[in-house]
Amino acid sequence: MKAIHAAALVAVALFVAVPAAQKAAPSADAVIADLKAGNARYVSKHYLRPHQTAERQHELTTGQSPEAAILTCADSRVPPEILFDQGLGDLFDVRVAGNVAGDTEIASLEYAAEHVHCPVIVVMGHQKCGAVSAALEGGNAPGHLPSLINAIKPAVDASKGLPGDRVENTVRINVENVVKQLSTSKPILSEAVTAGHLKIVGAVYSLDTGKVDWLK
Repeated sequence: MKAIHAAALVAVALFVAVPAAQKAAPSADAVIADLKAGNARYVSKHYLRPHQTAERQHELTTGQSPEAAILTCADSRVPPEILFDQGLGDLFDVRVAGNVAGDTEIASLEYAAEHVHCPVIVVMGHQKCGAVSAALEGGNAPGHLPSLINAIKPAVDASKGLPGDRVENTVRINVENVVKQLSTSKPILSEAVTAGHLKIVGAVYSLDTGKVDWLK
């Protein structure tokens, strides 16, 4: 009996000692379900606020194993950890105005997929995006803004003549375009998708309701 008890204690100790970075990654569907549940908590204001303790902070000094990478806008109103009710080490954030994917953004997502083993990449646009509005307005933008606007321009062109709000249509199409871009990005992301190790999905966040709508 004592031997069994001792073995149980050792097993518990080993489990506790395993850092987050070494735990097996969940499936893509399980990750998406977790993100949806977290957003539902955010919308209803019934937060869990997980992984926000000193213990979690110290645990992460040994490594990281975020469950998803989020490519979203740099807009201050769209913080992924808050709107998905997540905590330290849970999400690998890549943020840039207009949630576009240039070489540096793709490289960051490649790192998330190849080295951190995220099973999911979420490309998330948002309602009333200023970058999208600027791209729709056109004209001569100052500084480095033209490079950002040019990245969104294909979505601007595709939204012409569509019924509904032009900005919201362009936001959605821009997300769809970036999902396609990443899914075919060689060699790392496209190979991971083909092998079934990675799922890349699109979503749009509503500033009005706080809800994340997932695109098919």
